[in-house]
Amino acid sequence: MKNSICELFQIKYPIVQGGMIWCSGWELASAVSNAGGLGLIGSGSMYPEIFEEHVLKCKKATDKPFGVNVPLLYPQTDEIVEIIVKHGIKIVFTSAGNPAKYTSYLKDKGITVVHVVANKKFASKAQAAGVDAIVAEGFEAGGHNGIEETTTMVLIPMLKQEIDIPIIAAGGIASGSSIFAALALGAEGVQIGSLFASSVESSAHENFKNKIISAGDGSTKLTLKSVVPVRLIKNDFFNEVAQAESKGASREELISLLGKGRSKL
Repeated sequence: MKNSICELFQIKYPIVQGGMIWCSGWELASAVSNAGGLGLIGSGSMYPEIFEEHVLKCKKATDKPFGVNVPLLYPQTDEIVEIIVKHGIKIVFTSAGNPAKYTSYLKDKGITVVHVVANKKFASKAQAAGVDAIVAEGFEAGGHNGIEETTTMVLIPMLKQEIDIPIIAAGGIASGSSIFAALALGAEGVQIGSLFASSVESSAHENFKNKIISAGDGSTKLTLKSVVPVRLIKNDFFNEVAQAESKGASREELISLLGKGRSKL
């Protein structure tokens, strides 16, 4: 298939694997890239030395293009970016922060930059910052999410009217028919998370993979909007969060409940 996303990343299929913390190590990224999509190493759950190890292993496991997802809300981002430059990674997806912070620097190094957005305002800001494409992440997405709760199939045509750069649709996409729907609405590619998170190559724990597979209608909910919106599977931790929010917990109390370093390996 030939379209702007395939040409931008030099891949066979316009399918991007989400750069998910805990799930997106070198094994998953290289497997997706070897299959013709674009694999992403999820740097958000990795300390710099661990991240560098994954980059080196991924380079050995595939001769196809792969990239890195860099959530900008985590500390040590500067170190992650320098490792990306050091090892000649050519594709970077940024998320959860201001795209202007690193885009110019990365593009000056010959790196293709994509930013994840959930609304028109940040899509326009990302385009103004000079990114090469955006990921339009709708309400259905797992993990961190937009506070507006705009669904994927509403978001794609909305952003198509606002920006000129290619759109990669994300959120609730896990089948050929949903890929076709996204492309029909104006996306040039899709990013898939949960389906890849439950794959054999995913570095997630087997119990987590099984939870994804067994999850059904109403098994998840968007929570923690006052801290950082995130979709949680309904479990004991979700119940703690829901109880705290129902009692009017402050932002500081919710941060304390989350704890420090929860995302790091």
